[in-house]
Amino acid sequence: MKLIHTSDWHFGMPVATGNYEECQRYFLEQLYDLIRRERVEAVLCAGDVYDSTISNAEAIRLFDEAATTLCTELGVTFILIAGNHDSAARLSSCSKLLEASGMFVSGSLKKDPQPVLLDDGKVAVYPLPFFQRDAVTALFPEQKEQIRTTEDGAKLLCDRIRQTMDPKRRNIILSHSYIVNAELSDSDRAAKLGYASAISKDVFEGFDYVALGHIHKPQIIAPHIRYCGCPIKYSFGSEELQEKGVVLIDTDTMEQQFIPLPLLRDRKTVTGTYEELIRREDLKNDYLRLEVTDRYAGLELHAELLERFPYLLELKGKSIAGQSEGSSLTEEEVRSLDETDIMCKFMAECFDYAPTEEQIQEFRRALAECEQEDSE
Repeated sequence: MKLIHTSDWHFGMPVATGNYEECQRYFLEQLYDLIRRERVEAVLCAGDVYDSTISNAEAIRLFDEAATTLCTELGVTFILIAGNHDSAARLSSCSKLLEASGMFVSGSLKKDPQPVLLDDGKVAVYPLPFFQRDAVTALFPEQKEQIRTTEDGAKLLCDRIRQTMDPKRRNIILSHSYIVNAELSDSDRAAKLGYASAISKDVFEGFDYVALGHIHKPQIIAPHIRYCGCPIKYSFGSEELQEKGVVLIDTDTMEQQFIPLPLLRDRKTVTGTYEELIRREDLKNDYLRLEVTDRYAGLELHAELLERFPYLLELKGKSIAGQSEGSSLTEEEVRSLDETDIMCKFMAECFDYAPTEEQIQEFRRALAECEQEDSE
Protein backbone atom coordinates (compact mmCIF):
# COMPACT_ATOMS: atom_id res chain seq x y z
CA MET A 1 0.00 0.00 0.00
CA LYS A 2 1.00 3.64 -0.38
CA LEU A 3 1.20 6.12 2.49
CA ILE A 4 1.83 9.86 2.63
CA HIS A 5 3.98 11.37 5.39
CA THR A 6 3.26 15.03 6.11
CA SER A 7 3.55 17.36 9.11
CA ASP A 8 3.64 20.91 10.47
CA TRP A 9 0.60 22.38 8.74
CA HIS A 10 0.39 25.19 11.34
CA PHE A 11 -3.22 26.10 10.61
CA GLY A 12 -3.98 29.50 12.13
CA MET A 13 -0.45 30.88 11.80
CA PRO A 14 -0.68 34.66 11.41
CA VAL A 15 1.17 36.71 8.84
CA ALA A 16 1.26 40.48 8.46
CA THR A 17 -1.12 40.36 5.50
CA GLY A 18 -3.64 38.23 7.41
CA ASN A 19 -2.92 34.51 7.69
CA TYR A 20 -1.78 31.62 5.55
CA GLU A 21 -5.21 30.02 5.09
CA GLU A 22 -5.31 30.64 1.33
CA CYS A 23 -1.89 28.99 0.91
CA GLN A 24 -2.83 26.12 3.22
CA ARG A 25 -6.01 25.44 1.26
CA TYR A 26 -3.95 25.36 -1.91
CA PHE A 27 -1.59 22.83 -0.31
CA LEU A 28 -4.53 20.63 0.69
CA GLU A 29 -5.85 20.62 -2.87
CA GLN A 30 -2.43 19.45 -4.11
CA LEU A 31 -2.45 16.78 -1.39
CA TYR A 32 -5.88 15.52 -2.44
CA ASP A 33 -4.81 15.36 -6.10
CA LEU A 34 -1.71 13.36 -5.16
CA ILE A 35 -3.80 10.92 -3.11
CA ARG A 36 -6.11 10.32 -6.07
CA ARG A 37 -3.26 10.05 -8.57
CA GLU A 38 -1.15 7.63 -6.54
CA ARG A 39 -4.08 5.77 -4.94
CA VAL A 40 -2.82 6.50 -1.47
CA GLU A 41 -4.57 4.61 1.32
CA ALA A 42 -3.33 6.40 4.45
CA VAL A 43 -2.00 9.82 5.46
CA LEU A 44 0.34 10.17 8.43
CA CYS A 45 0.58 13.65 9.95
CA ALA A 46 3.47 14.02 12.42
CA GLY A 47 2.12 16.88 14.51
CA ASP A 48 1.61 20.65 14.59
CA VAL A 49 -1.69 20.61 12.76
CA TYR A 50 -2.33 23.94 14.46
CA ASP A 51 0.02 26.83 15.12
CA SER A 52 -1.36 27.54 18.57
CA THR A 53 -2.80 25.55 21.46
CA ILE A 54 -5.69 28.04 21.40
CA SER A 55 -6.82 27.68 17.80
CA ASN A 56 -9.01 30.28 16.15
CA ALA A 57 -12.30 29.42 14.47
CA GLU A 58 -10.88 29.65 10.95
CA ALA A 59 -8.08 27.18 11.73
CA ILE A 60 -10.50 24.72 13.34
CA ARG A 61 -12.82 24.96 10.36
CA LEU A 62 -9.96 24.34 7.93
CA PHE A 63 -8.80 21.27 9.83
CA ASP A 64 -12.37 19.97 10.03
CA GLU A 65 -12.74 20.34 6.26
CA ALA A 66 -9.39 18.60 5.64
CA ALA A 67 -10.17 15.65 7.93
CA THR A 68 -13.64 15.26 6.40
CA THR A 69 -12.24 15.30 2.86
CA LEU A 70 -9.52 12.77 3.67
CA CYS A 71 -11.66 10.28 5.59
CA THR A 72 -15.08 10.67 3.98
CA GLU A 73 -14.58 11.85 0.41
CA LEU A 74 -11.24 10.18 -0.33
CA GLY A 75 -11.70 7.23 2.02
CA VAL A 76 -8.14 7.20 3.36
CA THR A 77 -7.04 6.39 6.90
CA PHE A 78 -5.85 9.56 8.62
CA ILE A 79 -3.37 9.07 11.48
CA LEU A 80 -2.07 12.09 13.34
CA ILE A 81 -0.28 13.00 16.53
CA ALA A 82 -0.11 16.18 18.58
CA GLY A 83 2.92 18.43 18.19
CA ASN A 84 4.25 21.03 20.60
CA HIS A 85 2.03 23.70 19.02
CA ASP A 86 -1.15 21.63 19.33
CA SER A 87 -3.42 21.27 22.31
CA ALA A 88 -3.22 17.53 22.93
CA ALA A 89 -6.55 17.40 24.77
CA ARG A 90 -8.44 19.39 22.16
CA LEU A 91 -6.92 17.58 19.21
CA SER A 92 -7.79 14.15 20.59
CA SER A 93 -11.31 14.93 21.78
CA CYS A 94 -13.85 12.32 20.59
CA SER A 95 -10.91 10.19 19.36
CA LYS A 96 -12.72 6.88 19.86
CA LEU A 97 -15.71 8.15 17.96
CA LEU A 98 -13.50 9.41 15.13
CA GLU A 99 -11.84 6.03 14.69
CA ALA A 100 -15.06 4.74 13.15
CA SER A 101 -14.51 7.24 10.34
CA GLY A 102 -10.90 6.19 9.79
CA MET A 103 -9.26 9.02 11.77
CA PHE A 104 -6.83 8.05 14.53
CA VAL A 105 -5.63 10.84 16.80
CA SER A 106 -3.00 10.52 19.51
CA GLY A 107 -2.83 13.61 21.69
CA SER A 108 -1.31 12.71 25.03
CA LEU A 109 1.51 10.28 25.65
CA LYS A 110 0.51 6.72 26.56
CA LYS A 111 2.46 4.12 28.48
CA ASP A 112 1.98 1.46 25.83
CA PRO A 113 0.79 3.04 22.56
CA GLN A 114 -1.23 0.67 20.45
CA PRO A 115 -0.51 0.62 16.72
CA VAL A 116 -2.96 1.47 13.98
CA LEU A 117 -2.98 -1.60 11.73
CA LEU A 118 -3.18 -1.11 7.97
CA ASP A 119 -3.22 -3.34 4.90
CA ASP A 120 -4.85 -6.30 6.68
CA GLY A 121 -2.36 -6.09 9.53
CA LYS A 122 0.76 -6.03 7.36
CA VAL A 123 1.60 -2.47 8.45
CA ALA A 124 1.64 -1.15 12.02
CA VAL A 125 1.83 2.60 12.72
CA TYR A 126 2.83 3.54 16.28
CA PRO A 127 1.92 7.10 17.41
CA LEU A 128 4.40 8.97 19.60
CA PRO A 129 3.09 12.51 20.17
CA PHE A 130 5.28 15.36 21.36
CA PHE A 131 6.42 14.95 24.95
CA GLN A 132 8.93 16.20 27.48
CA ARG A 133 10.81 14.26 30.10
CA ASP A 134 8.31 15.01 32.89
CA ALA A 135 5.51 13.36 30.91
CA VAL A 136 7.48 10.10 30.81
CA THR A 137 8.38 10.18 34.51
CA ALA A 138 4.68 10.68 35.27
CA LEU A 139 3.92 7.44 33.41
CA PHE A 140 6.84 5.55 34.95
CA PRO A 141 7.40 7.03 38.44
CA GLU A 142 9.27 3.91 39.53
CA GLN A 143 11.97 4.70 36.94
CA LYS A 144 12.19 8.42 37.63
CA GLU A 145 15.88 8.28 38.58
CA GLN A 146 16.79 6.56 35.30
CA ILE A 147 14.86 9.04 33.14
CA ARG A 148 17.25 11.99 33.33
CA THR A 149 16.72 13.41 29.82
CA THR A 150 14.13 13.49 27.07
CA GLU A 151 16.25 10.95 25.20
CA ASP A 152 16.07 8.55 28.16
CA GLY A 153 12.30 8.87 28.05
CA ALA A 154 12.13 8.34 24.28
CA LYS A 155 14.33 5.25 24.51
CA LEU A 156 12.16 3.78 27.27
CA LEU A 157 8.98 4.31 25.23
CA CYS A 158 10.51 2.85 22.05
CA ASP A 159 11.93 -0.11 24.00
CA ARG A 160 8.44 -0.95 25.22
CA ILE A 161 7.13 -0.84 21.66
CA ARG A 162 9.98 -3.01 20.39
CA GLN A 163 9.22 -5.65 23.03
CA THR A 164 5.76 -6.30 21.57
CA MET A 165 5.90 -5.29 17.91
CA ASP A 166 5.68 -8.01 15.27
CA PRO A 167 8.89 -8.12 13.14
CA LYS A 168 6.88 -9.66 10.29
CA ARG A 169 5.01 -6.38 9.88
CA ARG A 170 6.20 -3.09 8.44
CA ASN A 171 6.63 -1.17 11.68
CA ILE A 172 6.36 2.60 11.35
CA ILE A 173 6.61 5.14 14.16
CA LEU A 174 5.11 8.62 13.93
CA SER A 175 7.03 11.08 16.11
CA HIS A 176 7.13 14.83 16.70
CA SER A 177 10.65 15.35 17.98
CA TYR A 178 13.95 17.14 17.45
CA ILE A 179 16.75 14.84 16.31
CA VAL A 180 20.31 15.85 17.20
CA ASN A 181 22.07 17.66 14.31
CA ALA A 182 18.89 18.14 12.28
CA GLU A 183 19.11 21.27 10.08
CA LEU A 184 16.85 24.10 11.21
CA SER A 185 15.10 26.93 9.37
CA ASP A 186 14.36 30.41 10.73
CA SER A 187 10.76 29.31 11.39
CA ASP A 188 12.00 26.51 13.69
CA ARG A 189 12.09 28.84 16.71
CA ALA A 190 10.51 26.32 19.08
CA ALA A 191 13.07 23.69 18.11
CA LYS A 192 15.96 26.09 18.70
CA LEU A 193 14.66 26.89 22.16
CA GLY A 194 14.16 23.21 22.90
CA TYR A 195 17.61 22.02 21.87
CA ALA A 196 18.15 20.52 25.32
CA SER A 197 15.30 18.12 24.52
CA ALA A 198 16.93 16.83 21.32
CA ILE A 199 17.22 13.07 21.01
CA SER A 200 19.51 10.76 19.07
CA LYS A 201 18.36 8.97 15.94
CA ASP A 202 19.53 5.72 17.58
CA VAL A 203 16.41 5.83 19.76
CA PHE A 204 14.43 4.65 16.71
CA GLU A 205 16.53 1.60 15.92
CA GLY A 206 14.50 -1.35 14.68
CA PHE A 207 11.66 0.53 12.98
CA ASP A 208 11.18 0.20 9.24
CA TYR A 209 10.34 3.88 8.86
CA VAL A 210 10.34 6.87 11.20
CA ALA A 211 7.96 9.64 10.10
CA LEU A 212 9.15 12.79 11.84
CA GLY A 213 7.57 16.17 12.40
CA HIS A 214 8.74 19.35 14.19
CA ILE A 215 11.56 20.53 11.89
CA HIS A 216 10.45 22.53 8.85
CA LYS A 217 13.22 21.59 6.43
CA PRO A 218 12.68 18.32 4.52
CA GLN A 219 15.68 16.10 5.25
CA ILE A 220 16.87 12.54 5.58
CA ILE A 221 18.34 11.77 9.00
CA ALA A 222 19.07 8.12 8.16
CA PRO A 223 17.90 5.87 5.30
CA HIS A 224 14.71 5.01 7.24
CA ILE A 225 14.35 8.24 9.25
CA ARG A 226 13.24 11.53 7.75
CA TYR A 227 11.49 14.84 8.17
CA CYS A 228 8.99 15.66 5.46
CA GLY A 229 9.12 19.35 6.45
CA CYS A 230 6.31 21.89 6.52
CA PRO A 231 4.27 22.35 3.31
CA ILE A 232 4.61 26.16 3.13
CA LYS A 233 7.57 28.53 3.37
CA TYR A 234 7.03 30.18 6.74
CA SER A 235 10.26 32.21 6.97
CA PHE A 236 12.90 34.02 4.96
CA GLY A 237 16.51 32.90 4.79
CA SER A 238 17.38 29.28 4.09
CA GLU A 239 13.72 28.31 3.83
CA GLU A 240 13.41 30.36 0.64
CA LEU A 241 15.53 27.75 -1.18
CA GLN A 242 13.71 24.69 0.13
CA GLU A 243 11.34 22.53 -1.88
CA LYS A 244 8.10 21.89 -0.03
CA GLY A 245 6.05 18.75 -0.30
CA VAL A 246 5.32 15.36 1.25
CA VAL A 247 6.93 11.92 1.37
CA LEU A 248 5.30 9.03 -0.50
CA ILE A 249 6.02 5.57 0.94
CA ASP A 250 5.34 2.19 -0.67
CA THR A 251 5.07 -0.30 2.20
CA ASP A 252 5.59 -3.27 -0.12
CA THR A 253 9.15 -2.18 -0.92
CA MET A 254 9.61 0.58 1.74
CA GLU A 255 10.68 2.87 -1.09
CA GLN A 256 10.47 6.55 -0.12
CA GLN A 257 9.98 9.43 -2.52
CA PHE A 258 9.83 13.12 -1.69
CA ILE A 259 7.08 14.67 -3.82
CA PRO A 260 7.44 18.45 -4.26
CA LEU A 261 4.12 20.28 -4.29
CA PRO A 262 3.61 23.69 -5.93
CA LEU A 263 3.11 26.71 -3.69
CA LEU A 264 0.40 29.31 -4.09
CA ARG A 265 2.89 31.96 -2.92
CA ASP A 266 6.65 31.67 -2.93
CA ARG A 267 8.81 33.57 -0.42
CA LYS A 268 11.68 35.67 -1.77
CA THR A 269 14.30 38.20 -0.79
CA VAL A 270 14.94 40.56 -3.71
CA THR A 271 17.62 43.29 -3.85
CA GLY A 272 17.83 46.19 -6.29
CA THR A 273 17.39 49.89 -6.86
CA TYR A 274 13.94 51.41 -6.58
CA GLU A 275 13.57 51.56 -10.36
CA GLU A 276 14.69 47.96 -10.80
CA LEU A 277 12.24 46.68 -8.23
CA ILE A 278 9.12 48.52 -9.39
CA ARG A 279 9.63 47.13 -12.88
CA ARG A 280 9.37 43.57 -11.61
CA GLU A 281 6.06 42.06 -12.70
CA ASP A 282 6.88 38.56 -11.46
CA LEU A 283 6.76 39.30 -7.73
CA LYS A 284 3.20 40.43 -7.15
CA ASN A 285 1.95 37.10 -5.79
CA ASP A 286 4.91 36.28 -3.54
CA TYR A 287 5.73 36.98 0.10
CA LEU A 288 8.58 39.47 -0.18
CA ARG A 289 11.51 40.94 1.65
CA LEU A 290 12.65 43.84 -0.54
CA GLU A 291 16.08 45.41 -0.12
CA VAL A 292 16.12 48.82 -1.82
CA THR A 293 19.73 49.92 -2.30
CA ASP A 294 19.15 53.62 -3.08
CA ARG A 295 16.35 54.70 -0.71
CA TYR A 296 15.53 54.67 2.97
CA ALA A 297 13.01 52.16 4.27
CA GLY A 298 10.48 54.84 5.18
CA LEU A 299 6.71 54.89 5.52
CA GLU A 300 6.13 56.58 2.18
CA LEU A 301 8.27 54.08 0.30
CA HIS A 302 6.67 51.21 2.19
CA ALA A 303 3.15 52.39 1.29
CA GLU A 304 4.11 52.80 -2.37
CA LEU A 305 5.71 49.36 -2.65
CA LEU A 306 2.90 47.70 -0.69
CA GLU A 307 0.39 48.99 -3.20
CA ARG A 308 2.41 47.37 -6.00
CA PHE A 309 3.40 44.23 -4.04
CA PRO A 310 0.45 43.33 -1.73
CA TYR A 311 2.38 40.55 0.04
CA LEU A 312 5.36 42.67 1.05
CA LEU A 313 6.39 41.58 4.55
CA GLU A 314 9.71 43.35 5.10
CA LEU A 315 11.44 46.36 3.59
CA LYS A 316 15.13 47.18 3.91
CA GLY A 317 16.81 50.33 2.66
CA LYS A 318 20.11 52.18 2.71
CA SER A 319 21.53 53.27 6.05
CA ILE A 320 20.70 56.55 7.75
CA ALA A 321 23.62 58.90 8.36
CA GLY A 322 25.48 57.90 11.48
CA GLN A 323 24.17 54.35 11.48
CA SER A 324 26.14 51.34 10.27
CA GLU A 325 23.13 49.16 9.43
CA GLY A 326 20.58 49.80 6.73
CA SER A 327 17.11 51.06 7.57
CA SER A 328 14.40 48.44 7.80
CA LEU A 329 10.65 48.21 8.21
CA THR A 330 8.40 45.19 8.56
CA GLU A 331 4.67 45.08 7.98
CA GLU A 332 4.16 44.25 11.67
CA GLU A 333 6.15 47.33 12.67
CA VAL A 334 4.12 49.59 10.40
CA ARG A 335 0.92 48.42 12.06
CA SER A 336 2.33 49.08 15.53
CA LEU A 337 3.91 52.52 14.99
CA ASP A 338 2.90 55.35 17.31
CA GLU A 339 3.22 59.08 16.66
CA THR A 340 6.80 59.29 17.94
CA ASP A 341 7.89 56.39 15.75
CA ILE A 342 6.34 58.05 12.73
CA MET A 343 8.11 61.35 13.53
CA CYS A 344 11.48 59.60 13.85
CA LYS A 345 11.08 57.87 10.53
CA PHE A 346 9.95 61.11 8.91
CA MET A 347 13.11 62.86 10.15
CA ALA A 348 15.27 60.07 8.82
CA GLU A 349 13.61 60.09 5.42
CA CYS A 350 13.47 63.85 4.92
CA PHE A 351 16.57 65.10 6.72
CA ASP A 352 18.89 62.11 6.61
CA TYR A 353 19.41 61.87 10.37
CA ALA A 354 17.75 60.45 13.46
CA PRO A 355 16.26 63.01 15.91
CA THR A 356 18.07 63.68 19.15
CA GLU A 357 16.55 62.84 22.52
CA GLU A 358 15.85 66.55 23.11
CA GLN A 359 13.96 66.78 19.81
CA ILE A 360 11.94 63.68 20.69
CA GLN A 361 10.97 65.16 24.06
CA GLU A 362 10.01 68.47 22.42
CA PHE A 363 7.84 66.60 19.92
CA ARG A 364 6.11 64.71 22.71
CA ARG A 365 5.42 67.93 24.62
CA ALA A 366 3.90 69.48 21.49
CA LEU A 367 1.84 66.37 20.89
CA ALA A 368 0.57 66.40 24.47
CA GLU A 369 -0.45 70.07 24.13
CA CYS A 370 -2.37 69.28 20.93
CA GLU A 371 -4.15 66.40 22.60
CA GLN A 372 -5.03 68.66 25.57
CA GLU A 373 -6.49 71.29 23.25
CA ASP A 374 -8.53 68.66 21.43
CA SER A 375 -9.95 67.34 24.70
CA GLU A 376 -10.93 70.88 25.79
